[in-house]
Amino acid sequence: MELRSMIRNIFGKITGGQDGLTRAKLLNGWSNDYVPFDGEAYDNATGRNCIDTIARHAGKLHPRHIVRKNGNIVKNADSKLQYLISTRPNWLMTASEFIEKIVAQYYCYNNLFVYIQRDMNGNVEALWPLNFNNLELFEDKQGNLYCRFTFGTGEQATVPYEEMIHIRRHFNRDDVFGDPEGNILREDINLLKAVKTAVINAVKNFHKLRGIIQWTGTVRPEDQESMWRKFVDSFAGPSNGSGIGSLDNRGKFQQLTTDTQTFESGQMKFARDNLYKYFGVSEEIVSGKFKEEEYQAFYESVIAPIAIKLLQEFTEKIFTPKERGFGNEIVFEGNRLAYMSTTSKVKIAEAMIPAGAIKRNEIRELFGYAGLPGKEGEGIVVSLNYIKAKDQSLYQTGKDDDDSKGGEGDEKED
Repeated sequence: MELRSMIRNIFGKITGGQDGLTRAKLLNGWSNDYVPFDGEAYDNATGRNCIDTIARHAGKLHPRHIVRKNGNIVKNADSKLQYLISTRPNWLMTASEFIEKIVAQYYCYNNLFVYIQRDMNGNVEALWPLNFNNLELFEDKQGNLYCRFTFGTGEQATVPYEEMIHIRRHFNRDDVFGDPEGNILREDINLLKAVKTAVINAVKNFHKLRGIIQWTGTVRPEDQESMWRKFVDSFAGPSNGSGIGSLDNRGKFQQLTTDTQTFESGQMKFARDNLYKYFGVSEEIVSGKFKEEEYQAFYESVIAPIAIKLLQEFTEKIFTPKERGFGNEIVFEGNRLAYMSTTSKVKIAEAMIPAGAIKRNEIRELFGYAGLPGKEGEGIVVSLNYIKAKDQSLYQTGKDDDDSKGGEGDEKED
């Protein structure tokens, strides 16, 4: 596929406008335009670190196509759709890159748009995260909603809203879109920039010599400038590494001392913490020096809500009502156990093995070992030290302790 024809290859015949569409009127009026704006968060080092940290950890989620009945998973669907969502959502991205990209967009713009590309039979061919300059909402005579995207090249594509996976953050004031963060983030980012600028200026001015040269006699202006330049070059020139300058007896140098004010480390931490709190991360999570409890808290407060939103929206938009009625779902699972300490992993294994609630391969994966091939690895591990209460007599004596079957009182006497 050629990049120059990428828009047409993705959207096909639906590029451009569509006849019979009118501007959609929402509950809050005709304000139905959306322009992505991240408040410069992604152009700031701290903001990008926060977004990238969340995206990388979310990229570890495992998408699965399952079938659920009566609340229980009855099978894992082995289909083309499963390969698409778990390995290659489109020809440009791996599954982990796809998830990282959509999560980054979700946190940058508080809106995430993924176009579902289908074939003639309605089967999903690819999933495309969309970067665009502008979005307008339209509707047809039946009230169906459409999205008209304008891309950086100026080309447009109008697609039904039902073919768009759309996830929102800070979904409050607008009827369709998540609230932009321009003003809120700009304050924190400007504060962090001011702190960094003050530190940089302090470092630059630390080795500067400030003062005045007092001439002992009458010196012509052009000579003053020449002598001043020689003095500056002798003190701070590239050939002088000693930091010592020279001046003849026609001039005296009087140093001016000033106290350079800068921000303390606590103020820098305050500025960074504002962004950390906004994105729901901590310095330990961003630096990768987190403890087990810290990661569990991060997963539950940040990653798990994203996974739930992805589950609900992917399931709703990818499957038809009939398919959903048969229990088809797209779930995003995360292996939180991988970040536990060995002691915690042992405790989990000890708790699940007696109940027969874990497979051999799951135990091996828990401790970082490769799975066993075939049915051996899929076997349930269980301890015979634990049985059902009603079976304990049969297990211990080999006899069923049931009074209804008679006992010594029913035996015939000799």
